[in-house]
Amino acid sequence: MASLYIIPASFFGYQSFSYDAILELVFAIITLIVSAYAFKVYKLSQQKQSKLFGIAFLFISASYFIWSIINFGILEKFEDSIPNYVNLHNINALITIGVYIHIILFITGLVTLTYMTFKIKSPKIYSLLLILTLISLSFSSNVIFLFYLLSSLLLIYIVLHYLMNYINHKQARTLLVLIAFIFILFSTIHFIFSVNHALYYIIGHFVELGAYFLILINLILVIKK
Repeated sequence: MASLYIIPASFFGYQSFSYDAILELVFAIITLIVSAYAFKVYKLSQQKQSKLFGIAFLFISASYFIWSIINFGILEKFEDSIPNYVNLHNINALITIGVYIHIILFITGLVTLTYMTFKIKSPKIYSLLLILTLISLSFSSNVIFLFYLLSSLLLIYIVLHYLMNYINHKQARTLLVLIAFIFILFSTIHFIFSVNHALYYIIGHFVELGAYFLILINLILVIKK
């Protein structure tokens, strides 16, 4: 059976789902605001990259909303009664559904961001990237590990894009976004090692949270300018 647990084993239980449900909801709201500001930038500038940025973060926001809803559903099952075999079976089914939907939406967001960095208009290339990524995940015996690995590879390309932008233009706002995506890359790599370490898991989440705030600040500055 494929390994599907996105929460470290040492962190598994009622409190972990409570923590995850709240934090993922915060992530969902912040990334949704990021998406909204990206679309505002697109309306002002008509730049295709801003539109793709907004679409990407809309997918990422949806992935967090789904994972948060699933975790709240798991909390309800814990509260209904003392977990028994049937209850634990239902909880495991919810986790499986939630993880797969979260992964599909999140990886679609990252693929969209990576495609944005190409600065081309080719639905064929976009669909090829997305299909190859999703197929590789569907045939993996360890979905979570491959998810974080693929996410890290996509984020490396995104980081390199913003690094080259900063080297060429030396703009403070570009540096802000570069730092943000470095933080997201760091947190994603961090999650690979968080399977049995709750501390890594918590650190990774807070680094990711800081990254989303930096991206939001950058978009707010763009709107004000």
